[in-house]
Amino acid sequence: MANTRELLIIGLAVACALILMSLPRPYKTYLAEQCQVGLLASGQALFSRVIRSAHNEEKSRFLLTQNVALALDNMQLQEAGWENVRLRKALSFRPLNGGTRVISAEVIGRDPDHIYNTIVINAGRDLGVDKDMPVVTPEGLVGHIAQVGPSDSVVQLLMRTRVSALIQATRAQGIVSWIDGHRFRLQFVEASNLVQEGDLVVSSGLGGRYPKGIPIGTVVEVNQEKRAPVFLRVILKSIVDFSVLEEVFVLGKDLSPG
Repeated sequence: MANTRELLIIGLAVACALILMSLPRPYKTYLAEQCQVGLLASGQALFSRVIRSAHNEEKSRFLLTQNVALALDNMQLQEAGWENVRLRKALSFRPLNGGTRVISAEVIGRDPDHIYNTIVINAGRDLGVDKDMPVVTPEGLVGHIAQVGPSDSVVQLLMRTRVSALIQATRAQGIVSWIDGHRFRLQFVEASNLVQEGDLVVSSGLGGRYPKGIPIGTVVEVNQEKRAPVFLRVILKSIVDFSVLEEVFVLGKDLSPG
């Protein structure tokens, strides 16, 4: 079957050659010119297609590059916007005592396993930071300085400490301790006190480590203690989001003379 097809093709080719040879010279010239024009047009079309393809690829690459650049610019603008909001809040922060020295610092490290619940800030002895100084944000209490280095310090967050506190509205006092996540418990609040959801809990100033009146959290749950009915079970939600801390303030010693 293959041999028959090959013989047929050869026969057709020979027949076409004989026909072309028998044609008058003007027809031969005309056919040659038409073949030449067709070949040139085909080559030009192929070449143009290659050029257009390369141009389109280059254009696509350029547009993709521009899109990436615009996306990066947009992300940087968004981050700048959030940073502007944070800095505005920081600038509006005022210490409770006009004589208190406020040291601003950035968070440069944190405990990845949340075992010790600490962060590292870029302020140390070089800026006058000392151990046990309270650390706050414009929102509220963060913790205290646990270790001090030449140019950095370790901050112990509220999760690993107990704070003497009071309910701002009723002045009922208790001790704040961590439960989990952003939840804390205000212990030893007598049942005779009126405590409502939404009440603000602030540091009481007792114990000397934390100044009085720094916000800690808001009451989200109030129940009677089953084991000790004379006390209330008061649950707080922290005002500070410890997972996204970026800037904090260390409250130094009073600048007032004497």
